[in-house]
Amino acid sequence: MPLTTCLHAFSVDVEDWYQSSFDFNAPISEICVNNTRYVLDFLSRYNVKGTFFIQGLVARQYPYLIKEIHEKGHEVQSHGYSHRPIYSMAPSEFKAELIETSKCLEDIIGEPVIGFRAPDFSIDSKSFWAFEIMFECGIRYDSSIFPLKTKRYGINGFERGYSVIKTASGIIEELPVSVLELSWPKGTRIPIGGGGYFRLFPSWFLKYCLKKLDKDGLPFVIYCHPYEFNPQEWHQIIKHIPIYRRLHQGLGRSGFQEKVSQLLELKAFGTISDVLKRFRVNESQKICA
Repeated sequence: MPLTTCLHAFSVDVEDWYQSSFDFNAPISEICVNNTRYVLDFLSRYNVKGTFFIQGLVARQYPYLIKEIHEKGHEVQSHGYSHRPIYSMAPSEFKAELIETSKCLEDIIGEPVIGFRAPDFSIDSKSFWAFEIMFECGIRYDSSIFPLKTKRYGINGFERGYSVIKTASGIIEELPVSVLELSWPKGTRIPIGGGGYFRLFPSWFLKYCLKKLDKDGLPFVIYCHPYEFNPQEWHQIIKHIPIYRRLHQGLGRSGFQEKVSQLLELKAFGTISDVLKRFRVNESQKICA
């Protein structure tokens, strides 16, 4: 039986670490395939279904991997095509990438793609125009907003948990990754949902965060990448990687899997679509302009 009140969301951003971090023109490596298959096996141990946001280049090069993800019962949605941040693209470029990724994924799984997560959470106040294009391209929910401003991304004060974003053409449901809001100093938020933040926090604190969010009626929306499950990836990449990037991206990888395991043992996680079903309301839901 689940040990929480809310259903929480487990999501995976499927991308090639070297290509998405260093060279957008680089090919997708087999390492990405192996890492993703490892995540699939890992989730099957806990009977957890998650949402896999797939980079278009990965789907184009390894369609059989996307088919495997889908056939195992996981949700397949879009993570853009090249992994270029949205705020670095013109609206026409973003639209072209979104259409290309959706078509590629839909041809593989035979289902419409309705969910999206931007590379590097690159929807901020300057790229909010992307929601109009998303709706035009069939996207009906998003998980791109980081509700805390950092150096590279985020929107301070954005609604935690479920909200609705209104565009000229229709509405898009938003479920951002999780942050913990402190009572003191009032309004202070801590990123906890994934990445280096998640990897460096101790397990007891992450469990506390889940319980706190659950008590507040908010889902714990976790994001991760297949490469975070592979501490040995540095030895598998033959190209030069600056030492500071190795430290930034490598810290906490060795203990990452165990931290995720302890949370999944609570039997409280599902797909983002499943979470949205529980949080979806009509007229009473707050509209974010």
